[in-house]
Amino acid sequence: MKVRLAIDIGNTRTKFATFEGREMVHTFSLKNDALELNNEILNSYEISALIISSVNEQAEAELEIPALRVPKLLLSHATALPFKLEYQSPDTLGKDRIAAVAGAQGQFPNQNTLVIDAGTCVTYDFLTAEGDYLGGAISPGVQLRLQAMNDYTSKLPLLKWEGADNPQSIGDTTITSMLSGAVNGLISEMRGFIESYEKQYKSLKIVITGGDSNFFVKELKNGIFADPNLVLKGLNDILIYNGE
Repeated sequence: MKVRLAIDIGNTRTKFATFEGREMVHTFSLKNDALELNNEILNSYEISALIISSVNEQAEAELEIPALRVPKLLLSHATALPFKLEYQSPDTLGKDRIAAVAGAQGQFPNQNTLVIDAGTCVTYDFLTAEGDYLGGAISPGVQLRLQAMNDYTSKLPLLKWEGADNPQSIGDTTITSMLSGAVNGLISEMRGFIESYEKQYKSLKIVITGGDSNFFVKELKNGIFADPNLVLKGLNDILIYNGE
């Protein structure tokens, strides 16, 4: 059976997902330098159409995509989308943000929706029930916050956060104080954004995705949906919307 293929090429990893209709069948995530394995995925399916979101031109060029004689869609702000972009600089809008919003809209059509993508940076993206994408916010993720503390001070160490349990609120060492500030500070930021949007828009749906989504959804209040594959699902929805 033929499947659609969604490809999300990031800075260091490439994610693949196959779909039958809107149902995700298989997912893969490999390092960009695993060239043979990445191309093996491309050649192991009977593909009817594919869509690519890429922020890494070198990794994109090394994939054997041109050899696939199927309809291909390279996502950009100029791609036909199932919602209206009201962003004032659409050419600078991240492709992952576009795809995540499309994925959330597919799950919660005709609803006010806030998408939180918790990764290296944390992005907040808002789509109205009428289908207007208004924009949102971008802030540093946990590891960037820890990195900045080390980069811009002379004595604070470089810490690596593994996404484990929530650190104690009152840090009793320099390390626990840094972790509390970075992790608990971001939790408070997320809660603040959610509260602000809920005051402005009724019946707000909140979807969280990204590498750290499983941790943060546990720390936030009930009623928030976690979907680590939201970007891939959104890419498939965009491909369907474009008639492929």
